[in-house]
This record gives sequence, structure tokens and C-alpha cells, in this order.
Amino acid sequence: MQSPSSRPLPSDPTRTDPTRTTKWIRRGVFVVTLIGTVIATATYYWVIAGGNHLNLFELLSLPLFALLFGWIVFSFSLASLGFVCLWRRSPNHHSPSDLSTSTDESIPPGDDRFAARTAILMPVYNESPHRVFAGIEAMLSSLKSIDAIDQFDFYILSDSTNHEIWLQEERAWSELLRKHGDDVNVYYRHRPKNTARKAGNIADFCGRWGSRYRYMIVLDADSLVDASTMVELVRRMEADDQLGILQVPPTPVGRSSLFARLQQFSAHVYGPIFVAGFAKWAGDEGNYWGHNAIIRIKPFLRYCGLPVLPGKAPLGGEILSHDFVEAALMLRAGWKVQLATDLGGSFEECPTTIADYAQRDQRWCQGNLQHLQLLISEGFRPLSRLHFASGVMSYVASPIWILFTMLCVIGTILDRIAEPGIRGPQFDSGALILFVVSMSLLLLPKLGSLLIAVRSPQNTGLLGGRLRLVASVMIEVVASVLLSPIMAIYHSRFVLATLRGTNVKWSAQTRDEQGVAWRDAAKRFGFVTTLSIAVAVALALYAPTFLIWFSPLLAGLILSIPIDVAMGSQWLGSLLRQHRILLIPEETSPSRLKQDHEDALTRSAATPLFCESLFEQVIFDPQFFLLHRRIQLASDANIAMPTNQRKAIEAAWSASGTAGIPEESRAALLADADTLMALHLESQTK
Repeated sequence: MQSPSSRPLPSDPTRTDPTRTTKWIRRGVFVVTLIGTVIATATYYWVIAGGNHLNLFELLSLPLFALLFGWIVFSFSLASLGFVCLWRRSPNHHSPSDLSTSTDESIPPGDDRFAARTAILMPVYNESPHRVFAGIEAMLSSLKSIDAIDQFDFYILSDSTNHEIWLQEERAWSELLRKHGDDVNVYYRHRPKNTARKAGNIADFCGRWGSRYRYMIVLDADSLVDASTMVELVRRMEADDQLGILQVPPTPVGRSSLFARLQQFSAHVYGPIFVAGFAKWAGDEGNYWGHNAIIRIKPFLRYCGLPVLPGKAPLGGEILSHDFVEAALMLRAGWKVQLATDLGGSFEECPTTIADYAQRDQRWCQGNLQHLQLLISEGFRPLSRLHFASGVMSYVASPIWILFTMLCVIGTILDRIAEPGIRGPQFDSGALILFVVSMSLLLLPKLGSLLIAVRSPQNTGLLGGRLRLVASVMIEVVASVLLSPIMAIYHSRFVLATLRGTNVKWSAQTRDEQGVAWRDAAKRFGFVTTLSIAVAVALALYAPTFLIWFSPLLAGLILSIPIDVAMGSQWLGSLLRQHRILLIPEETSPSRLKQDHEDALTRSAATPLFCESLFEQVIFDPQFFLLHRRIQLASDANIAMPTNQRKAIEAAWSASGTAGIPEESRAALLADADTLMALHLESQTK
């Protein structure tokens, strides 16, 4: 595999350059960020200097303040740009998550030239087959409803290592085909070696079957995309032969816990202005989020092979966060990467507890920190480097913020010890100004989002009405303040663990709703709570002024145990939904796609397809054995076991039957067609 710095740039297609408008927008964002950061940093220097020299701790805090405040100003600039873009739309224009399509009038609907056959990929890794195939069922129904089923082929690409889940996937796939017959094209493959995780799974598809298709729509196991959105994605790709990746921003839906409903509400109400601002600023040099996007296969296969980073994991080796890198490689090769901010009908699910959210974030943290090496690699476009830097900063900001806070406190205490009374009205008023400005930059985008939402009576009604919408925003703001120090602790821990060399394991995400027990919350946050109480007492005794400033942060940490329990509560989430608080349109007026998905989940739960042990069934049941064997041979997934392992399994089978075969050897047996055949034939004679 070539490194990013050594792979040559293509001469065709013509390299895409930003338009004049995009260039001015980028310059404007840069200038606003620079000026705002310089003014704030100068003010901060004036405040902490107070007419005197800076001690070492205050001096060290100065560049950290500039970095953190610059990050805030940059985010505010993008949000402001997004606010302007959305405000200029008609008040009756729905938010993107309410839209299924936005038809380009230059492309005649129904024109066969814009109906290129497209593969829909759903990579899975030890996911619940019930949920995976319920999603497939819902999307098939959606495609049938607009007579577009023949345009798309589904591929379930399994990397599952749990042998029971693997067999459940085969059974569920077989049942789906039995139900739909020849009306649908749904293929299943279990990859015997899950090299390079999801990115490797998709690369394997492209190498084997990619030549059959012009495009692929990549999904996650929890993704849902409306049929009309899929058709529109294909039509837009056909209309622009320079477009390499088109990303549809997914909207989180379908969860009941308080934590999940806060995320769903935030994404629906606040997300559009940030996404719109980012899309306007990035132009044709946007980003790819790894799922719910359409990709042109030929350039993806040619130019987007992931490099193996030098050094050992976690910062070296295989790239975890592949999506940003694939977008950067596509851009480097001269293709466009865009965000379809006007399209909806794109959904995903979100974690339901703080712990589940943190587990997912730890993988993303390690993946994003790997991008530090790519920042200095040759050939990448400047905006791609900025995307990498933004991904790194989204996690590094937390330990920087904690370090900055510690330096400020220590520096101020040392000054007061050295010269009592040195801090006076200048310090208090200056600190207040910086605090108000910082909070304003963080809260004004939420106010702008609220103004956008209330412009349309129809949209406001879907969000519970104006009064309830305002109440929802206030609840979300308070929750964000309480949660921010908790997540900062998590992110700081993840960054430090990665830098120490801790490599995260690739594990399946928790998709089912689970509450949080008080005992588990106490284990996670007992030390944090005790330490925070001690800090609060120390500040009250020795620096009471600081206690006022840090009370919002300390409150979140001191209350972290009950917050953890409350956030995972489905009862609290459902109670707020009953009172139309934190409401989103998919809860008020669910789309046909979501309704079909819920119906499929209900049917799946009512008619279970799986017995206690499918491993035993695949050996003893001729029909299930033949199904497994056909899948295995058709997808080139037969791997013979080493002789010693095969003999050990045969001996265990002879002595104790299936019960004697060790759990850790069963997946290998399922992948060995000849050995499994021998056991099956022997089972038929017993």
C-alpha cells in the first residue's frame, strides 16, 4: 500500500478549485477567527497581567487560551454563516431532516439516463440481526413504494466474529429472500478474516463486485435512508461527473432515554446551522462521515486505498477513522466531495447512555489522533489538513481546557500569596467580560437555531409548539453545561491513554436501550465526585471568588453519579416526550420509512427465527447446513483449519458431541467447509 505522500496525483479529472464566492467565504471566516482570537487574547493578557509581570503559570496559560478561544470563534463563524444561509430560505422551508428529496429541475424525473445501478452496502460487526434486517426490510419497502427496487442491490457485508450472530445473519437473510422471492436483490457475505475493519470490508466489496456498479451507498448497521433520497443521490452523481462523494447528514432518531433524546433534539434543532455553515465554507471540498453517503466506485477504488501509518498502534498502523482520510484522498485526486444539506430521509441511531457514548468516542478519539501524521503528509489539500486538525482538536480541546483551568487557578493563587490584594476591579471586570463573550459565542448559535425553528409554524408544531420548544432549548442548555465537564474528563482520559500507547479494541456498539444502575454509576464517577467535592471545599476556603466562576463545572462533576443514572433513564425520556419536551418531527409525525422500520422490528420480535444454539442446528439440520455451505462457497469464504486444530475438534466431537467443541474454535469450524461437512455427515448416521 502506498503512503499518502508517495501516491501520484492523477492528471484527470481536472483538479477542482474553489469558486470565487467560496474563496471569499473562507477568507472571511479566517479573518473573523483571527481578529476575534487576537482581541480576546490581548484582553486576557490585560486581565491576568493587571499591570504587573506574569508568573510562569500565567505565561503558559496564554497560548492555551488563544488556541481554545480561536476554536470557539471558528465554530461560531461557521454557525453564523449557516444561520445566514438558512435565514435566507423561505420560512416555510422545512429543516433538512424533514425533507426526503429536493429535485434538481435540470434533471428530468424518471429519465433512464439518471438511473445507474447502485449497490447499497451495510457492513455489520456482531450487530443484532433483528435490527439489521428490520432496517433492510424498511428500505426495501420504501424502494418498492416508488418503483425503484430494480435500481438498487443490497449487500450485507458481515465481519461478525460471534459464531451465533454469524449464523443468525444467515438465517435472517434466508428468511428475507423467502419472503420477497425474486422481487429483490439482497446479497450476504461473511468475510472470513476481518482485516482493516469496516474500511477493509468495503475495500473487499469494491475489489470483488465493485466493477458491476458505478456507485455505492454506504450505510452503518443502524442506518436508514429513504428511497427517494437514494434516487436523488444517484441523479446528482449522474448530473456531475466530477462528484466523487456526496454525503447526506444523518439525523439521529428512534431512542427513548433522556441522553439519547437530548442528542436527537440537538441534532435536529442546532445541527442544521452548523452543517449548512460547514457546507458553504467547504464548498466542493467537504467531508465524508463514513455512512449515509454515495460514492463513485471507480475513483474510490483507484485513489482511496488507506495507507498503513508508520509506527505501532495506537498512533500508527491501520487507520481507524477512515472516512476523513478517504475524503481527503478523493479530493487530492481531483474529485469533489460535497454535503447534500438540503436532503433529508437519512437517519441513524445514537448511544443511549453516557458510557455507551464514551465507548464510541474512545475509538473515534484514537482514530482522529492518528490523523496527526497525515497533517504533514504531502499532497493533501489545505482544507483536508484543516479537517484533520479539526478532528484532532475536537478531542484534544478537553485536556487543553483542563490544563488551562489548572494553570489559571495556580497562577492566580500564587499572585495573591505573593502580593495580597493585587487582583482588583480590573481583574473582576475583565474576567467577567471574557466569560460573557465566551458564553455568548457558545450560546448564540443555539439562539439562532431557535429563531430558525420558530419561523415556520408548521415546523414549530412538529417540535411541540413555541413554548415547549423554548423550554426544550433551556433544558438542553442546562444539560449541556452539566455534561460538558463529564465529557471533558472522558476525552482527556482517552487522549492520555492513546498517547500512553493504549490501543482500543474493536467491539460492537450497544444498539439496545439499557438503563444505568446506581452501582455502575458510582463505580464510574465515585472518584470524580469525591475529588470535585474536595476541590469545591478548598476553593470555598481559600479562593471563594473562584468557586463562583467554577460552580457550573463543579456542579456537573459533583452530581455526575445521579446525572449518569438520569441520562440513561427511558422513563425520564418518555415522560418528557409525553409532555412534548425535546420533541423531534420523527416523534410527532414519523415518516413512512420509520413506521415500516418499527413494524419490521415488532414482527421480528413476535416471530423469533433463532433457536438457542444455531451452531448445533447447522451441524444436525440438513437444510440449514446446506444454506450455510452455499453461502460459504459462493462467497469464497472457505478456510481450512490447521491439521492439529481439525483433529482436536474431531476428537472432541467424537467424545462429547457439539458440547465438547470449544467456543473459541466454533467460528473456525464454520469457516472450514470440509471439516464441517464431515461432522454433518457423521451426525446424520447417529
